[in-house]
Amino acid sequence: MRKTSELVDEMRAEAKNAWLVAIAVGFETETKFVFSSRKYPLEELDQMVRNGGSPIGLLRFEKEKSFVQGSYRPFLEYENEEWAKKYLSGLLDKTAEIVELSQQQTHSFPKAY
Repeated sequence: MRKTSELVDEMRAEAKNAWLVAIAVGFETETKFVFSSRKYPLEELDQMVRNGGSPIGLLRFEKEKSFVQGSYRPFLEYENEEWAKKYLSGLLDKTAEIVELSQQQTHSFPKAY
């Protein structure tokens, strides 16, 4: 697996031409997201990885009027894994919830302790 900073750089590059991009981070029982719109995405991703999460790929969202269209791309490490494609495509069924999460306030990073 590449460094988390490389994954965040990849997300930021993708976000230059998108409405919203998120890194999907898989945990044993849930998925969390690091959004391109966040102030400290690297710190968020590092914390999720320390907590046992695995960055799987990118979700990209485009907005036209009130309609949001999502697409996905597994990271290079998983691009040939069929399960990763199914996992990410399944997340797009929750596009509205993911977009809503992107607009919520998160923790203030970095933490002093």
